[in-house]
Amino acid sequence: MQSLLKVPSKSLLKFVCVSKPWLRQVSSRKLVKSHLKLTANDKECSHHRVIFQDSTGNFKVSRLPPLFHKEQRTELFDMDSPMENPTVYTWIVGSVNGLICLYSKIEELVLWNPTIRKSKKLPTFGAKLRTGCSYYLKYGFGYDESHDDYKVAVIQCIFDENGGSYDTVVNIYSMRTDSWRTVDKFPGNFLVNSPGKFVDGKLYWALSADIDTFNMCNIISLDLEDETWRRLELPASYGEGSYPLTLGVVGSDLSVLCPNCHEGTNSDVWIMKDSGSKVSWAKIFTIDHSKDLGEFIFFSSVFSIPSCQSNKGEILLLLPPIIMIYDGSTRQLEVADQFEECYAAEIYVESLVDNTII
Repeated sequence: MQSLLKVPSKSLLKFVCVSKPWLRQVSSRKLVKSHLKLTANDKECSHHRVIFQDSTGNFKVSRLPPLFHKEQRTELFDMDSPMENPTVYTWIVGSVNGLICLYSKIEELVLWNPTIRKSKKLPTFGAKLRTGCSYYLKYGFGYDESHDDYKVAVIQCIFDENGGSYDTVVNIYSMRTDSWRTVDKFPGNFLVNSPGKFVDGKLYWALSADIDTFNMCNIISLDLEDETWRRLELPASYGEGSYPLTLGVVGSDLSVLCPNCHEGTNSDVWIMKDSGSKVSWAKIFTIDHSKDLGEFIFFSSVFSIPSCQSNKGEILLLLPPIIMIYDGSTRQLEVADQFEECYAAEIYVESLVDNTII
């Protein structure tokens, strides 16, 4: 099996057609997990991909390394959507271990592995609305390592338009049981970012004190192992007032991008260290940018960098159709590339994880 671990995922897929013994070996949970661990930690990021959604609801894929090297040409490859009726109203909820979670207003939720080209439509979820009610949805997708289970969280905030009250319903899907359950006692106010950011077994959202403002008050986390909630304080020097912020992931840490609303020409990047009993924040650097770009950065669809690239101090900002790279050593923010007709983006790693196997 050791020799197979160094074979790329797409090459291994050809072996499954050889015979049933090959199929069993390549599909074994032990090989899939070992292969994923090796490819995800590849220091060259050769197995990492960036997937973009175009105006038709289909997808285009690029290798990640060229985005960090302007001298290399970035090529996009077509990838058909797993949705039966792809539209631009399809959102990427997140990506974990090669699986991508998609949401569509028409077809609801789908788990998809674009490497092995397999997808699974999830069963319906959620509380039924009463007459005179409306709602908004927030999503999250992550992995519960202790139970070897992929989970989707959908948070419904339901408004009673007549009485002016609201109720929050938290629905969690388990791929292992292929079912939804409701989690009680949601401790938050109004979630701002969607989707939630997945870091080390937890999903994170920013909280606002008011539904119609970006008056951030806390960060809230959902532990996918025991499905419990936790409130976290924002960085101490974050400031007061209605400041927008963007949650992201730098290496293996939760990060926060905080635009300076007074100056409007720079944004602070913080990372969070969670020891379990205590949370601390560290400002790693400040991104200098034009005033107009400050508001644009707040809506960044991906503020991320794989661990294999973190030694260079570079952060990837995907603001489709613009791709920007921030170099921590030179404090320069540069446009790396630009792809027209791209409306959403996500980073994923090629893997053999089969979302159709329960």
